[in-house]
Amino acid sequence: MSIKSIEQDFIDKVSAKVRVVPDGEDRFRVFTPFMFDDGDHISIVLKKEQGGWVLSDEGHTYMHLTYDISEKKLFSGTRNQIISNALETFNVKDRFGELILRVEEDRFGDALYSFAQALVRMGGVLCLKVG
Repeated sequence: MSIKSIEQDFIDKVSAKVRVVPDGEDRFRVFTPFMFDDGDHISIVLKKEQGGWVLSDEGHTYMHLTYDISEKKLFSGTRNQIISNALETFNVKDRFGELILRVEEDRFGDALYSFAQALVRMGGVLCLKVG
């Protein structure tokens, strides 16, 4: 599938505001209208890995969350539950702090939607007022 076809699938399934920009060999930045509650955009990269395509946040989501919440608090209690539920619901994997989702059966638009939703849901931990 060509990158133009992939971008069109993103647009058809997610939003007309999605843009895909080359960022190296078999690597593309994916710009979406999705943001965390504080107004920062989520960070998504589409890259080829082991013969398939993967969506990745390249560690940005956890880094963003730890600007306001200590890592210890992020991975305990209600916050940890929110993060775990978001990852499990959308089948996103945590690979040593990098969040990834493999694109299956050329379903790029579906994968992008799921990945973005998981990241946005994780951002919900910033709204909690618990210690």
